[in-house]
Amino acid sequence: MSNEGLPQRATRAAKTGGPPALITAGIGVGATGAVGSRIESRTAPVARGVAQTVGVAPELGPAVLVVAAALVVVVALFVPELFDRRR
Repeated sequence: MSNEGLPQRATRAAKTGGPPALITAGIGVGATGAVGSRIESRTAPVARGVAQTVGVAPELGPAVLVVAAALVVVVALFVPELFDRRR
């Protein structure tokens, strides 16, 4: 673990883990239909597949994706090397 302070680690986590987290959360939100039925029709199958893979009801797929996005940010905060392409 590096000697970075919390603000530096948070900035690095946002830069490295932010894009995957935003994509994951975007798919989850899109699957709810909140941003339109066309987007829902394209993202809902992904959310249902994720829910079935995890072992929960298919209608919980969007929630699973949003929780997964939050976990990506947490992991990026503590182990940013996983997402850093410069290594």
